[in-house]
Amino acid sequence: MSLLILILVVSSLSFSACRDEPTAPGEMPASLKIEAETFLTFAGGRVQLSAIATLEDGASRDVTMEAVWTNEPGSAGRVNQNGEFVAHIGKTGTETVKAEFQGQSATTTIEVSKRAKKFSIIPVFTHIQSGEKLQFQAIAEFEDRTTEFITDRVTWTLRPGLAAELDDNGLLSSDMGRSGIETVAVHFQDSVDSSRVRIQARLDTDFEFVEIPAGSFIMGNNDGLDPEKPEHEVFLDAFLISKNEISTAQYVRFLNRAHADNYIFIESNVVFGARGRFSDLPFILLQGTPLFPQELIRFVDDSFEPSSFESIPGFEDHPVVKLTWYGAMAFCDFYGLRLPTEAEWEKAARGGQQLEFGTEDGTLSHDLANYSGVEGRDVFDDLAPVGSFPANRFGLNDMAGNAWELVFDVFDGTYYERSPRNNPTGPGPEITLGVLAPLQETPVVMRGGSWLSSPDECRATFRGVSADLPDLAATPPMIGFRVARYVP
Repeated sequence: MSLLILILVVSSLSFSACRDEPTAPGEMPASLKIEAETFLTFAGGRVQLSAIATLEDGASRDVTMEAVWTNEPGSAGRVNQNGEFVAHIGKTGTETVKAEFQGQSATTTIEVSKRAKKFSIIPVFTHIQSGEKLQFQAIAEFEDRTTEFITDRVTWTLRPGLAAELDDNGLLSSDMGRSGIETVAVHFQDSVDSSRVRIQARLDTDFEFVEIPAGSFIMGNNDGLDPEKPEHEVFLDAFLISKNEISTAQYVRFLNRAHADNYIFIESNVVFGARGRFSDLPFILLQGTPLFPQELIRFVDDSFEPSSFESIPGFEDHPVVKLTWYGAMAFCDFYGLRLPTEAEWEKAARGGQQLEFGTEDGTLSHDLANYSGVEGRDVFDDLAPVGSFPANRFGLNDMAGNAWELVFDVFDGTYYERSPRNNPTGPGPEITLGVLAPLQETPVVMRGGSWLSSPDECRATFRGVSADLPDLAATPPMIGFRVARYVP
């Protein structure tokens, strides 16, 4: 025991002598500073600090291993005597770190933030036209279950950078006349995620768009139901909207790409989000329901081949249904698209002529749309393939009947009384993060009617409501969507 005590005493004296060893004249420190690649970390993270002394002769010397390090209050982390700051797991806050060396001292602060449990970038896979700009977003879900956009807190990189440039805030600017595939990568804490963008001289995607020109129209209907009142003038910028409702085959392609990127998972015939702003929320029910027993998509889990989703043969061109609002929004996020606003949808449906129905001539018959009953061209007991009926005045198919279409807006029956005149987005948040809670009390708007709808529900001004219940088996099965994007 005496020998052990002697060894410890000698070691302690040697360590102290090493840190306080006299310095030759001219090499005495005149000042001290603390340097690091970053002074930001996260719960459980590490930051290596350096103590740099400026000597009396003007030279600089790294004295990290000779300095005495301390920090306070010590609740969010500790600095060791090698200058490494180690943040405590599950703790956040600001720590003041101090380094001392031969009569000189320096301090700095280290910010310890929440640790991200999940981290992702949107869009994940998209196409743009050369010369177009695209804003990428980074999203994190933290250990306390909160979700935040962290676009301005990450490090962005671009490879190979031959057809575009990327700024520090995730804005990609493609070069006019250049084409190619660029990979956008984003680094946050100890994670990396990436996205692919195909830049084309002429835009060619899975989606056929129709441009709706800028201008004003009268939204609502004073002769309709209370939520359709009052009529009010709305101005909309030009926008693009898909010619057709999103088909089963298009949604299957999304599911397979998203599955390969670990963006989704499947449980009990329900597809859930695994990353992004709708993580752990239900997207689509694959099994049949009493109102619509037909299955459109199946998941093939093969031990010998990669698991994948596939369309049921014969239904590839039918609108995808049995969706939640989250499933539609996640599809848009993945491709860099968006849901049309309620105002955009109504303007597109009315064909630029204030038509009552979104059909070829603004009237409703079974030769023009798929709604309740079977007659004339409408030979369908349920869903019809997209584009089975004549397009409306803007060239859009199925703006009346076939499948209800989700739009961006949260529903409020009195919103028209206070709606802004320019580009309204509804009474909900302009940027949605996570769940619209409580689900049963936060309905979203759906438009256009379905194969089960009465003529009244198929009117261009009728405002349907989808509650997006957590139990997808109880959610109406006739709900689909179409997509929109800004004009390049």
